[in-house]
Amino acid sequence: MAEQDDVVESATPDGGTAERVVTIITADSGWRAIYGGQSGGEESGLSRVVAWALVENDTGERRVVGMVVDPQDRSSIVTATGTESAQAGTLTGYGYKER
Repeated sequence: MAEQDDVVESATPDGGTAERVVTIITADSGWRAIYGGQSGGEESGLSRVVAWALVENDTGERRVVGMVVDPQDRSSIVTATGTESAQAGTLTGYGYKER
């Protein structure tokens, strides 16, 4: 599977309330966001996680998410949970790739 940079920013993953970043820390270069196809559950793309972010939604719930470079605007970093594409699918999880 090749790494893909064809993901694009979308709404919050569940279509719910907006999230704000509380804090960010850098990620080791081996971390990847894994995207799966729309059907069949197979992995179809990887994107390097450049940072981990603690995000909070409007109801005060917090969680940690990976941050990836926005392929549509390489000067921006977006949450991996807010990205998807027809080719790569939606985020299915995170994995570590040995160097």
